[in-house]
Amino acid sequence: MSGQNYQFFPGRIRISNVIISNGTDTADITELFKELNLNSSVNSMTVNAEFVISDAVNFFHNFRPNAGDTITIDIGYFDFTKYFSFKIVDVRNIAEYQRQRAYVLNCVSNFYYKGMYKEVSGAIKGTTSSIARGLFQDNTDFEKANIWEESVGTEKIVFPKWSLNESMKWLSRRSAWKNDSVRMKFFQDSNLKYNFMPIEKAAEMYSNEPAFKYVYNIVAGTKGSDQLPNTKDTLSAVKDITFHDKQFDIIHSLNSGKIAGVRFAPDITNKYYKPVSYDYFDQFNPDLYLNKLPQFNKFNFEGGINQYDVNSSYTQQEVSNLNKVSDASNIKKTSVDLSQAIDIEVVGNPVIDIGQVIELEISSPEPASQNRDSKIDKRYSGKYYVYSKRDVFNEDVQKMALTLVKESQIGF
Repeated sequence: MSGQNYQFFPGRIRISNVIISNGTDTADITELFKELNLNSSVNSMTVNAEFVISDAVNFFHNFRPNAGDTITIDIGYFDFTKYFSFKIVDVRNIAEYQRQRAYVLNCVSNFYYKGMYKEVSGAIKGTTSSIARGLFQDNTDFEKANIWEESVGTEKIVFPKWSLNESMKWLSRRSAWKNDSVRMKFFQDSNLKYNFMPIEKAAEMYSNEPAFKYVYNIVAGTKGSDQLPNTKDTLSAVKDITFHDKQFDIIHSLNSGKIAGVRFAPDITNKYYKPVSYDYFDQFNPDLYLNKLPQFNKFNFEGGINQYDVNSSYTQQEVSNLNKVSDASNIKKTSVDLSQAIDIEVVGNPVIDIGQVIELEISSPEPASQNRDSKIDKRYSGKYYVYSKRDVFNEDVQKMALTLVKESQIGF
Protein backbone atom coordinates (compact mmCIF):
# COMPACT_ATOMS: atom_id res chain seq x y z
CA MET A 1 0.00 0.00 0.00
CA SER A 2 1.47 3.36 -1.00
CA GLY A 3 2.00 6.34 1.28
CA GLN A 4 -0.60 8.32 -0.66
CA ASN A 5 -3.32 5.90 0.42
CA TYR A 6 -2.51 6.66 4.05
CA GLN A 7 -2.18 10.40 3.49
CA PHE A 8 -5.48 11.00 1.72
CA PHE A 9 -7.59 8.47 3.60
CA PRO A 10 -7.64 9.43 7.32
CA GLY A 11 -7.99 6.41 9.57
CA ARG A 12 -6.31 4.09 7.09
CA ILE A 13 -4.10 1.44 8.74
CA ARG A 14 -2.44 -1.84 7.83
CA ILE A 15 -2.64 -4.94 10.05
CA SER A 16 0.18 -7.47 9.93
CA ASN A 17 1.96 -10.11 11.99
CA VAL A 18 -0.86 -11.19 14.28
CA ILE A 19 1.08 -13.83 16.21
CA ILE A 20 -0.04 -16.08 19.05
CA SER A 21 2.41 -18.00 21.26
CA ASN A 22 1.97 -20.37 24.18
CA GLY A 23 5.64 -20.50 25.14
CA THR A 24 6.27 -23.62 23.07
CA ASP A 25 4.50 -23.13 19.76
CA THR A 26 3.91 -19.99 17.69
CA ALA A 27 1.32 -19.40 14.97
CA ASP A 28 0.59 -16.55 12.56
CA ILE A 29 -3.17 -15.89 12.58
CA THR A 30 -3.19 -12.71 10.47
CA GLU A 31 -5.46 -14.38 7.90
CA LEU A 32 -7.96 -15.25 10.64
CA PHE A 33 -7.99 -11.74 12.14
CA LYS A 34 -11.19 -9.73 11.62
CA GLU A 35 -11.14 -6.95 14.21
CA LEU A 36 -9.40 -5.62 17.31
CA ASN A 37 -11.30 -3.61 19.92
CA LEU A 38 -8.92 -1.80 22.27
CA ASN A 39 -10.52 -0.24 25.35
CA SER A 40 -8.59 2.11 27.65
CA SER A 41 -9.64 4.34 30.54
CA VAL A 42 -8.03 6.53 33.18
CA ASN A 43 -9.94 4.39 35.68
CA SER A 44 -8.41 1.11 34.53
CA MET A 45 -4.89 -0.17 35.14
CA THR A 46 -4.98 -2.28 31.99
CA VAL A 47 -6.27 -1.90 28.48
CA ASN A 48 -8.78 -4.53 27.44
CA ALA A 49 -8.09 -5.96 23.98
CA GLU A 50 -10.64 -8.08 22.14
CA PHE A 51 -9.42 -9.95 19.04
CA VAL A 52 -12.31 -11.09 16.83
CA ILE A 53 -11.26 -14.27 15.01
CA SER A 54 -12.97 -15.90 12.05
CA ASP A 55 -11.70 -19.49 12.04
CA ALA A 56 -12.32 -21.63 8.97
CA VAL A 57 -9.25 -23.89 9.47
CA ASN A 58 -10.13 -25.28 12.93
CA PHE A 59 -7.29 -23.34 14.54
CA PHE A 60 -9.24 -23.29 17.81
CA HIS A 61 -8.92 -27.08 18.07
CA ASN A 62 -5.48 -27.55 16.53
CA PHE A 63 -3.56 -24.84 18.43
CA ARG A 64 -5.88 -24.68 21.45
CA PRO A 65 -5.51 -20.96 22.34
CA ASN A 66 -5.82 -20.57 26.08
CA ALA A 67 -5.50 -18.14 28.98
CA GLY A 68 -1.88 -17.13 29.48
CA ASP A 69 -0.95 -17.26 25.78
CA THR A 70 0.70 -14.16 24.32
CA ILE A 71 -0.75 -12.44 21.26
CA THR A 72 1.03 -9.67 19.36
CA ILE A 73 0.06 -7.44 16.43
CA ASP A 74 1.63 -4.79 14.19
CA ILE A 75 -0.53 -1.78 13.27
CA GLY A 76 0.96 0.32 10.48
CA TYR A 77 0.24 4.01 9.91
CA PHE A 78 1.49 6.43 7.27
CA ASP A 79 5.02 6.81 8.63
CA PHE A 80 5.33 4.44 11.62
CA THR A 81 4.20 1.09 13.00
CA LYS A 82 2.91 0.25 16.47
CA TYR A 83 3.76 -3.10 18.04
CA PHE A 84 1.30 -4.38 20.66
CA SER A 85 1.57 -7.36 22.99
CA PHE A 86 -1.15 -8.80 25.25
CA LYS A 87 -1.95 -11.77 27.45
CA ILE A 88 -5.11 -13.80 26.80
CA VAL A 89 -7.36 -14.15 29.88
CA ASP A 90 -10.33 -15.94 28.31
CA VAL A 91 -12.00 -17.02 25.08
CA ARG A 92 -15.56 -15.77 24.71
CA ASN A 93 -18.53 -15.35 22.34
CA ILE A 94 -17.88 -18.62 20.54
CA ALA A 95 -20.25 -18.97 17.60
CA GLU A 96 -20.50 -22.05 15.39
CA TYR A 97 -21.34 -21.60 11.71
CA GLN A 98 -21.69 -24.18 8.95
CA ARG A 99 -18.14 -23.85 7.63
CA GLN A 100 -16.31 -21.83 10.28
CA ARG A 101 -16.23 -20.79 13.91
CA ALA A 102 -15.98 -17.24 15.28
CA TYR A 103 -14.75 -16.28 18.74
CA VAL A 104 -13.12 -13.48 20.71
CA LEU A 105 -9.73 -13.67 22.41
CA ASN A 106 -10.09 -11.37 25.42
CA CYS A 107 -6.75 -9.92 26.57
CA VAL A 108 -5.09 -7.70 29.17
CA SER A 109 -1.64 -6.17 29.51
CA ASN A 110 1.40 -8.27 30.34
CA PHE A 111 1.94 -6.29 33.56
CA TYR A 112 -1.65 -6.74 34.72
CA TYR A 113 -1.56 -10.46 33.98
CA LYS A 114 1.59 -10.87 36.06
CA GLY A 115 0.12 -8.66 38.77
CA MET A 116 -2.84 -11.00 39.28
CA TYR A 117 -0.65 -13.58 40.99
CA LYS A 118 2.53 -11.71 41.96
CA GLU A 119 2.55 -10.85 45.70
CA VAL A 120 3.99 -7.80 47.44
CA SER A 121 5.06 -8.20 51.06
CA GLY A 122 7.36 -6.48 53.53
CA ALA A 123 8.02 -2.89 54.64
CA ILE A 124 9.01 -0.23 52.09
CA LYS A 125 9.83 3.40 52.92
CA GLY A 126 9.56 6.41 50.62
CA THR A 127 6.97 8.49 48.84
CA THR A 128 4.05 6.42 47.62
CA SER A 129 4.87 7.47 44.05
CA SER A 130 8.46 6.25 44.28
CA ILE A 131 7.35 2.99 45.92
CA ALA A 132 4.88 2.42 43.07
CA ARG A 133 7.52 3.17 40.45
CA GLY A 134 9.93 0.69 42.05
CA LEU A 135 7.28 -2.05 42.03
CA PHE A 136 6.44 -1.30 38.40
CA GLN A 137 10.04 -1.34 37.21
CA ASP A 138 10.76 -4.59 39.05
CA ASN A 139 7.82 -6.38 37.46
CA THR A 140 7.34 -5.03 33.93
CA ASP A 141 8.57 -7.15 31.04
CA PHE A 142 7.11 -5.32 28.03
CA GLU A 143 5.27 -2.13 28.97
CA LYS A 144 7.12 1.11 29.66
CA ALA A 145 6.34 4.05 31.97
CA ASN A 146 5.14 7.30 30.44
CA ILE A 147 4.15 10.12 32.85
CA TRP A 148 5.06 9.39 36.47
CA GLU A 149 4.29 12.26 38.83
CA GLU A 150 5.84 12.64 42.28
CA SER A 151 3.65 12.54 45.38
CA VAL A 152 4.14 14.47 48.61
CA GLY A 153 5.17 13.05 51.97
CA THR A 154 7.18 9.97 52.91
CA GLU A 155 5.80 6.89 54.60
CA LYS A 156 6.81 3.46 55.77
CA ILE A 157 4.29 1.00 54.35
CA VAL A 158 3.92 -2.65 55.30
CA PHE A 159 2.41 -4.73 52.48
CA PRO A 160 0.56 -7.78 53.85
CA LYS A 161 1.03 -10.07 50.84
CA TRP A 162 -1.25 -8.09 48.59
CA SER A 163 -1.30 -8.83 44.90
CA LEU A 164 0.83 -6.51 42.78
CA ASN A 165 -2.31 -5.12 41.12
CA GLU A 166 -4.01 -4.35 44.43
CA SER A 167 -0.81 -2.76 45.75
CA MET A 168 -0.55 -0.44 42.73
CA LYS A 169 -4.22 0.57 43.01
CA TRP A 170 -3.82 1.30 46.73
CA LEU A 171 -0.66 3.34 46.22
CA SER A 172 -2.30 5.51 43.56
CA ARG A 173 -5.32 6.18 45.79
CA ARG A 174 -2.91 7.05 48.62
CA SER A 175 -0.75 9.45 46.59
CA ALA A 176 -1.46 13.18 46.79
CA TRP A 177 -0.16 15.33 43.94
CA LYS A 178 2.33 18.07 44.80
CA ASN A 179 0.69 20.64 42.48
CA ASP A 180 -2.90 20.37 43.74
CA SER A 181 -4.93 18.61 46.43
CA VAL A 182 -5.96 15.63 44.30
CA ARG A 183 -5.01 11.96 44.18
CA MET A 184 -3.17 9.96 41.54
CA LYS A 185 -4.49 7.43 39.05
CA PHE A 186 -2.54 4.44 37.76
CA PHE A 187 -3.64 3.60 34.22
CA GLN A 188 -2.45 2.20 30.92
CA ASP A 189 -2.99 4.35 27.84
CA SER A 190 -3.84 3.12 24.35
CA ASN A 191 -0.14 3.08 23.41
CA LEU A 192 0.25 0.49 26.21
CA LYS A 193 2.36 2.84 28.33
CA TYR A 194 1.70 3.19 32.06
CA ASN A 195 0.96 6.48 33.79
CA PHE A 196 0.95 7.41 37.48
CA MET A 197 -0.65 10.84 37.60
CA PRO A 198 -3.81 12.72 38.48
CA ILE A 199 -5.96 13.40 35.46
CA GLU A 200 -5.60 17.10 36.37
CA LYS A 201 -2.00 16.84 35.12
CA ALA A 202 -3.47 16.99 31.62
CA ALA A 203 -4.83 20.49 32.34
CA GLU A 204 -1.29 21.57 33.18
CA MET A 205 0.06 20.03 29.97
CA TYR A 206 -2.68 20.80 27.43
CA SER A 207 -4.84 23.65 28.73
CA ASN A 208 -3.14 26.31 26.60
CA GLU A 209 -2.74 24.00 23.59
CA PRO A 210 -5.14 21.02 23.47
CA ALA A 211 -3.94 17.87 21.77
CA PHE A 212 -6.60 18.21 19.05
CA LYS A 213 -9.76 20.13 18.14
CA TYR A 214 -13.00 18.45 17.09
CA VAL A 215 -16.09 20.09 15.65
CA TYR A 216 -19.67 18.86 15.51
CA ASN A 217 -22.21 20.20 13.02
CA ILE A 218 -20.34 23.50 12.65
CA VAL A 219 -20.20 23.40 8.84
CA ALA A 220 -23.95 22.78 8.64
CA GLY A 221 -24.61 25.92 10.66
CA THR A 222 -22.05 28.30 9.16
CA LYS A 223 -20.88 29.54 5.79
CA GLY A 224 -17.39 30.04 4.48
CA SER A 225 -14.21 28.37 3.32
CA ASP A 226 -14.34 25.83 6.16
CA GLN A 227 -16.99 24.00 4.14
CA LEU A 228 -14.32 22.72 1.75
CA PRO A 229 -13.78 18.99 2.37
CA ASN A 230 -10.21 17.91 3.07
CA THR A 231 -8.21 15.52 5.19
CA LYS A 232 -8.04 17.89 8.15
CA ASP A 233 -11.80 18.36 8.16
CA THR A 234 -12.31 14.61 8.04
CA LEU A 235 -10.02 14.07 11.03
CA SER A 236 -11.62 16.84 13.10
CA ALA A 237 -15.27 16.08 12.28
CA VAL A 238 -17.41 14.36 14.93
CA LYS A 239 -19.50 11.70 13.22
CA ASP A 240 -21.86 11.09 16.11
CA ILE A 241 -22.36 12.44 19.62
CA THR A 242 -24.17 10.88 22.61
CA PHE A 243 -24.92 12.65 25.87
CA HIS A 244 -24.70 10.51 29.01
CA ASP A 245 -28.03 9.97 30.76
CA LYS A 246 -27.11 11.95 33.88
CA GLN A 247 -25.76 15.46 33.32
CA PHE A 248 -24.69 17.90 36.08
CA ASP A 249 -25.33 15.22 38.71
CA ILE A 250 -25.14 17.19 41.97
CA ILE A 251 -25.90 14.15 44.14
CA HIS A 252 -22.80 12.36 42.90
CA SER A 253 -20.68 15.52 43.13
CA LEU A 254 -21.78 16.18 46.71
CA ASN A 255 -21.19 12.58 47.83
CA SER A 256 -17.78 12.48 46.18
CA GLY A 257 -16.64 15.61 48.03
CA LYS A 258 -16.17 17.55 44.80
CA ILE A 259 -18.34 20.45 46.03
CA ALA A 260 -17.32 20.97 49.66
CA GLY A 261 -16.41 19.17 52.85
CA VAL A 262 -14.57 19.17 56.18
CA ARG A 263 -12.28 16.38 57.35
CA PHE A 264 -11.57 15.69 61.01
CA ALA A 265 -8.50 13.46 61.45
CA PRO A 266 -7.03 13.91 64.95
CA ASP A 267 -3.45 13.30 66.00
CA ILE A 268 -4.16 10.59 68.57
CA THR A 269 -0.69 10.83 70.10
CA ASN A 270 -1.07 14.52 71.02
CA LYS A 271 -4.88 14.58 71.35
CA TYR A 272 -5.16 17.39 68.85
CA TYR A 273 -6.73 17.97 65.47
CA LYS A 274 -6.96 20.74 62.95
CA PRO A 275 -9.91 20.34 60.56
CA VAL A 276 -9.09 20.33 56.85
CA SER A 277 -11.71 21.87 54.58
CA TYR A 278 -12.41 22.25 50.88
CA ASP A 279 -14.92 24.45 49.07
CA TYR A 280 -15.25 24.25 45.27
CA PHE A 281 -16.64 27.77 44.91
CA ASP A 282 -14.36 29.66 47.31
CA GLN A 283 -11.26 27.89 46.03
CA PHE A 284 -12.10 27.78 42.31
CA ASN A 285 -8.95 28.74 40.41
CA PRO A 286 -9.40 29.06 36.63
CA ASP A 287 -5.72 28.22 36.15
CA LEU A 288 -6.35 24.72 37.56
CA TYR A 289 -9.43 24.00 35.43
CA LEU A 290 -9.91 23.48 31.72
CA ASN A 291 -12.37 26.31 31.25
CA LYS A 292 -12.67 29.61 33.08
CA LEU A 293 -16.09 29.34 34.74
CA PRO A 294 -17.38 26.91 37.42
CA GLN A 295 -19.59 24.02 36.42
CA PHE A 296 -22.15 24.72 39.16
CA ASN A 297 -23.63 27.94 40.57
CA LYS A 298 -22.68 28.77 44.15
CA PHE A 299 -26.10 30.12 45.13
CA ASN A 300 -27.67 26.70 44.52
CA PHE A 301 -25.77 24.86 47.26
CA GLU A 302 -25.17 24.97 50.97
CA GLY A 303 -22.65 23.08 53.08
CA GLY A 304 -20.88 19.85 52.13
CA ILE A 305 -19.82 16.54 53.64
CA ASN A 306 -18.03 15.85 56.92
CA GLN A 307 -15.47 13.07 57.29
CA TYR A 308 -14.23 11.62 60.57
CA ASP A 309 -11.11 9.47 60.76
CA VAL A 310 -8.19 8.65 63.02
CA ASN A 311 -4.75 9.37 61.63
CA SER A 312 -2.62 6.54 63.00
CA SER A 313 0.35 7.58 60.87
CA TYR A 314 1.35 10.09 63.55
CA THR A 315 2.60 7.13 65.56
CA GLN A 316 5.34 6.56 62.95
CA GLN A 317 8.24 8.87 63.79
CA GLU A 318 9.91 8.53 60.40
CA VAL A 319 6.80 9.69 58.52
CA SER A 320 6.98 13.26 57.26
CA ASN A 321 4.76 15.88 58.91
CA LEU A 322 2.87 16.42 55.65
CA ASN A 323 0.88 13.20 55.61
CA LYS A 324 -1.39 12.38 52.74
CA VAL A 325 -4.34 11.17 54.77
CA SER A 326 -4.69 14.60 56.37
CA ASP A 327 -5.00 16.98 53.43
CA ALA A 328 -7.86 18.19 51.27
CA SER A 329 -7.24 15.46 48.68
CA ASN A 330 -9.00 13.02 50.97
CA ILE A 331 -12.16 15.09 50.52
CA LYS A 332 -11.77 16.03 46.87
CA LYS A 333 -9.87 13.08 45.45
CA THR A 334 -10.32 14.55 41.96
CA SER A 335 -12.05 17.50 40.36
CA VAL A 336 -12.99 15.31 37.39
CA ASP A 337 -16.03 13.04 37.38
CA LEU A 338 -18.83 12.01 35.01
CA SER A 339 -21.20 14.84 35.97
CA GLN A 340 -20.81 16.26 32.44
CA ALA A 341 -19.83 13.52 30.04
CA ILE A 342 -20.38 12.86 26.34
CA ASP A 343 -19.33 10.17 23.86
CA ILE A 344 -18.16 11.09 20.37
CA GLU A 345 -17.34 8.89 17.38
CA VAL A 346 -14.47 10.09 15.19
CA VAL A 347 -11.97 8.89 12.61
CA GLY A 348 -9.01 6.96 14.04
CA ASN A 349 -6.12 9.23 14.97
CA PRO A 350 -2.93 7.92 16.66
CA VAL A 351 -2.34 11.36 18.22
CA ILE A 352 -5.33 11.06 20.57
CA ASP A 353 -5.04 9.18 23.85
CA ILE A 354 -6.64 9.03 27.28
CA GLY A 355 -5.29 11.47 29.84
CA GLN A 356 -5.13 14.25 27.26
CA VAL A 357 -7.19 17.41 26.75
CA ILE A 358 -9.05 18.10 23.50
CA GLU A 359 -11.19 21.04 22.42
CA LEU A 360 -14.72 20.49 21.15
CA GLU A 361 -16.96 22.94 19.30
CA ILE A 362 -20.64 22.09 19.00
CA SER A 363 -22.91 24.29 16.92
CA SER A 364 -25.74 26.03 18.69
CA PRO A 365 -29.13 24.34 18.22
CA GLU A 366 -30.65 27.82 17.97
CA PRO A 367 -31.55 28.80 14.38
CA ALA A 368 -29.15 31.26 12.79
CA SER A 369 -30.27 34.87 13.21
CA GLN A 370 -28.96 38.30 14.12
CA ASN A 371 -30.17 37.76 17.70
CA ARG A 372 -28.28 34.50 18.20
CA ASP A 373 -25.73 34.93 20.99
CA SER A 374 -23.14 32.60 19.51
CA LYS A 375 -22.76 30.06 16.74
CA ILE A 376 -21.51 27.50 19.28
CA ASP A 377 -23.26 25.81 22.18
CA LYS A 378 -21.47 27.31 25.19
CA ARG A 379 -22.84 24.71 27.59
CA TYR A 380 -21.21 21.79 25.82
CA SER A 381 -18.41 23.37 23.82
CA GLY A 382 -15.04 23.86 25.45
CA LYS A 383 -12.06 21.84 26.59
CA TYR A 384 -12.54 18.24 27.71
CA TYR A 385 -10.49 15.51 29.30
CA VAL A 386 -10.24 12.28 27.29
CA TYR A 387 -11.56 9.97 30.00
CA SER A 388 -11.81 6.72 28.08
CA LYS A 389 -11.31 5.50 24.55
CA ARG A 390 -12.35 2.63 22.31
CA ASP A 391 -10.23 1.95 19.24
CA VAL A 392 -11.71 -0.34 16.60
CA PHE A 393 -9.20 -1.75 14.10
CA ASN A 394 -10.29 -3.93 11.22
CA GLU A 395 -8.13 -5.05 8.30
CA ASP A 396 -7.49 -1.52 6.99
CA VAL A 397 -9.41 1.16 8.97
CA GLN A 398 -9.32 2.54 12.50
CA LYS A 399 -12.32 4.16 14.19
CA MET A 400 -12.43 5.75 17.66
CA ALA A 401 -15.09 6.36 20.28
CA LEU A 402 -14.07 8.82 23.01
CA THR A 403 -15.71 9.50 26.37
CA LEU A 404 -15.06 13.15 27.18
CA VAL A 405 -15.62 14.89 30.54
CA LYS A 406 -15.23 18.46 31.73
CA GLU A 407 -15.47 20.16 35.10
CA SER A 408 -15.95 23.78 34.07
CA GLN A 409 -17.69 25.98 31.52
CA ILE A 410 -16.73 28.50 28.83
CA GLY A 411 -19.95 30.46 29.37
CA PHE A 412 -23.57 30.36 30.42
